[in-house]
Amino acid sequence: MSESLITAALRERLISVFEDPSYRPPPLPSVAMELLALSNKNDARATDVVRLLEQDEMLAGNVMRLVSSPIYSGRSRITTLREAVVRLGFKVVRDMVFEVALRSGVFDLDEYAETVAQVQRHSTVTAYIARIVCNKVRIDGDHAFICGLLHDAGFAGLLFAVTHFEGAESPPLEALWAEVDALHERASGILARLWGLPDAFVEVVGHHHHLHTDEFSKVAAAICIANRLSRSFGADVVGPADAQGVAIAADFVSEVDFEIARAELRIDDQKLDEIQAEAEQLVPQILWL
Repeated sequence: MSESLITAALRERLISVFEDPSYRPPPLPSVAMELLALSNKNDARATDVVRLLEQDEMLAGNVMRLVSSPIYSGRSRITTLREAVVRLGFKVVRDMVFEVALRSGVFDLDEYAETVAQVQRHSTVTAYIARIVCNKVRIDGDHAFICGLLHDAGFAGLLFAVTHFEGAESPPLEALWAEVDALHERASGILARLWGLPDAFVEVVGHHHHLHTDEFSKVAAAICIANRLSRSFGADVVGPADAQGVAIAADFVSEVDFEIARAELRIDDQKLDEIQAEAEQLVPQILWL
């Protein structure tokens, strides 16, 4: 069957897996999903968050390790989950839960493990830069961080679909890469829907290269800009080597799409320089986590 995969029909065959009613991607951690739902309740309390996190000791421990990192620790150390919620805020802790949950791995793909790890690294950097973008242009970035974490989930999702087709006979990455790259944006949106995420997430991750003029366009623009800027830190997505031994680029944000995103957020050269400068202070710390 691998021969039939390496054809123009591959795109539709891969997407057909996602559209099959019987197909279910690996689930996101239940605590993360419950915390996301809790964050939308106006009457949620710090004790509710702590009680939920304590249901997963490993996840809670990883959150506390992230809290203790230079990114979040500030001048005085945070020593408890409750203190983290009170000092950092409910939604920041929610974002941290998704970060550590996704870093632990959702897609178990031994055949493509290096690529999945690379995409996860890129997505984490994109999420943090997207938060900077939203703060700088003063837009509501409530969903931006998690969208940054998930915007390229389609890469892993499509590779998971390949293993679903082929099992132990999965084709080499170089045979699939062009089609996986071409489809990853669409696949990310489908995954977000299958995971039961809110419409805002589905729309943003499914259109992070091609903006739509809807209520989520500004957050999508922030993801697009962050995606492009991640390249300057060596955190972009690259595929297998071509015949000349050069790694094949992927997840490329064109100059046209970048300028459209800048215009959507009214980011002039000075503002862009400010975003880049702040990212230069933060991203090295992320890459060491």
